[in-house]
Amino acid sequence: MTHDELHATMLCMERFGGTFCSNLAAAMRYADPSNRQRIMNAFPEIIEKYGPTGPFQRRTEAFVA
Repeated sequence: MTHDELHATMLCMERFGGTFCSNLAAAMRYADPSNRQRIMNAFPEIIEKYGPTGPFQRRTEAFVA
């Protein structure tokens, strides 16, 4: 995942996710790269849902466009 994709994923998690996803995105922002990867490995279904291939990325692109 590129830096821009990661940033967009965390943005989607904060914007469209519930409290847990929003706080998980905040933890990812503050984490060092190895701990960020640990979070991503622990919750692959969340990363998939809000990540580059997930439906929420298209919603975010609509906000940017």
